Amino acid sequence: MRGVCGIAGLITPPGLPVDIESLKAMRDVLTHRGPDDNGYWVTENRGANIGFAHQRLSILDHEGGYQPMVRADKQVAVVFNGQIYNHVELRSELLDLGHEFKSDHSDTEVLLHGYAQWGPELLPKLNGMFAFAALDKNRNTLCLARGPMGQKPLYVATKDFFHGAQDAKPFLAFSSELQSLTQHPQANPQISPLSVSRFLAFDFVPDPDCIYQNVYKVPPGHHVMLDLNQGLPDDPGLTTTPYWDLCFGSVAQPTDYPGRLELLRQTLAASIQKRMVADVPLGVFLSGGIDSSLVAALATEFTDKLQTFSIAFEDPSYDESNYAQDVANHLGTQHHVERLNEKNLLDVFPTIADHLSEPFADHSVVPTYLLSQFCRKHVTVALGGDGGDELFLGYPTFVAEKAAQWIKTMGILSPNILGTLGTGVAKLIPVSHDNMPLGFKLQQFSGGLLHKDPLQRHQRFLTGMDASTLGPLIQQTSPEQAFLPLQELTAQAQSVGARDVYDTLTYGYSKTYLSAGVLQKVDRASMAVSLETRAPMMDKDFVRLALSFQNQEKLKGTQTKAILKDAAEPLLPSHIIHRPKKGFGMPVASWLGGPLRPMVEDLFTPDKLEIDGILNAKTIQKMAQEHFNKKRNHRKTLWAVLMYQWWRHRVHPKGSGKLSS
Repeated sequence: MRGVCGIAGLITPPGLPVDIESLKAMRDVLTHRGPDDNGYWVTENRGANIGFAHQRLSILDHEGGYQPMVRADKQVAVVFNGQIYNHVELRSELLDLGHEFKSDHSDTEVLLHGYAQWGPELLPKLNGMFAFAALDKNRNTLCLARGPMGQKPLYVATKDFFHGAQDAKPFLAFSSELQSLTQHPQANPQISPLSVSRFLAFDFVPDPDCIYQNVYKVPPGHHVMLDLNQGLPDDPGLTTTPYWDLCFGSVAQPTDYPGRLELLRQTLAASIQKRMVADVPLGVFLSGGIDSSLVAALATEFTDKLQTFSIAFEDPSYDESNYAQDVANHLGTQHHVERLNEKNLLDVFPTIADHLSEPFADHSVVPTYLLSQFCRKHVTVALGGDGGDELFLGYPTFVAEKAAQWIKTMGILSPNILGTLGTGVAKLIPVSHDNMPLGFKLQQFSGGLLHKDPLQRHQRFLTGMDASTLGPLIQQTSPEQAFLPLQELTAQAQSVGARDVYDTLTYGYSKTYLSAGVLQKVDRASMAVSLETRAPMMDKDFVRLALSFQNQEKLKGTQTKAILKDAAEPLLPSHIIHRPKKGFGMPVASWLGGPLRPMVEDLFTPDKLEIDGILNAKTIQKMAQEHFNKKRNHRKTLWAVLMYQWWRHRVHPKGSGKLSS
């Protein structure tokens, strides 16, 4: 098992060899993802020329996982990022089928032989987090695939991303990170106005979109198949095919509630055990919340020397370290704490912002990076609790949904009228730049009530964005277009058996906020410091089980994640299980008007805001002044615009260059 890495590749038309220096340049910019080793491989093939490149972070089988990996018969090659957790079982099956292995326990070699045996039919058999490319010369096909839940990214650039004549430029390129694609000398990155509007709407660019035109992200649970027997197609777009999806009610459960709790614990424990296999030191991110605490508790069943890691904030309103310490004491772990002040967070902001492939507005990426950096001093692999909130209705927005449903059922006033009234009342409440003040919460909730569609409603709950609030910020695109993915997700949720509104919300959150938000935040923050992170709650078996529980067992009254908390009762202290949700927070509202104000003023000039004719400088500058003067709390919108502007002028290759300090 080789560990989490960085991959890149080029596909060029017949007669145009893969340029090795360009391929190596794409690879070398990924060194932070895998500093232990690297390699490349090129081949002339019928219908196209192929080049694979790899940066390696070695976790298991240090000698047997060199990549790109090619079969002895030279007919199949793979380049792979991630982990296959059921590689032992698959290896046994392949041995019975007559395959011979060179390595002792390399999951890359299992992938190689598995693809030779089954082709794309291998994909549903895999349980893991991954992104890979496989060339099969026997079938003369190229496959690009991304794991079921999307923990590992996979960007694909089509031929119109590159300068040059059709027969003198790449047909396709792929990579773990977007900046790798821009290293190709013929790259011509052009910002997509629609993707900018979707970034402002979601706080990230949702799959399959990318901030650049003619670049796509392969969605979770999908693959791209090129049949090279047919030659390279003229269509420059990207067609993806699903091989796995979320589904509801698919797992048989015990009829008694204690039996269901035990099944939950057993399934999660099995997932954790698989993810604790490593030849390097391993630990657990421990926030003191229910998800990470339950992962840590179950992990102690498989080791008596578990290391746990948390960060402590100087500001007590954001600090959870006392809860993490309580859990560590209860479980007897070797606990490590890094204490941070405001200066630590502000100083690292430029570093982590520069590591983001695309604009990204979840400010918790900053403490996540600092936690990863601290953790990497002690271990190479860390487990976390990501996914629990989406699978078990853990966010306060799900309680807000219950309130919205109650208002609709009561029928005293329509939700639309109440939403309008609430929005007006929110403006009368004194403005506060504290963490999640009452006026801010009321404004988000009331705005959501204005929408009948659940996913539209929750977009307003989460980001404060709908067509009415997005429209004034942008110039080029219709604001309604930004939210079209929500309509598609609603239809997809019904097609996979959504039983009620909460299933639809779970599906939508999992496909947007989780896969394109939370999981990508963790990937960027951890891989920036060469730390591999593993999420036991993203195991396929555990996900299917979680989506088979009734939602009444997840949300009981106003208690979120009820069944998960009940399952944790034998393992954790009660005050940990039932404490309010907090999450990684930062004083963004006060920073925007304080230490970050010079940066805001530098990046929010009309010429910089409207450099591409996408943003509306007048509206944004007005919002900034209202925020500075504490007339309104515009922290969500202003932070998103700031992150876009930083990316545009600092990270984007055609940006305006060095910023003033």
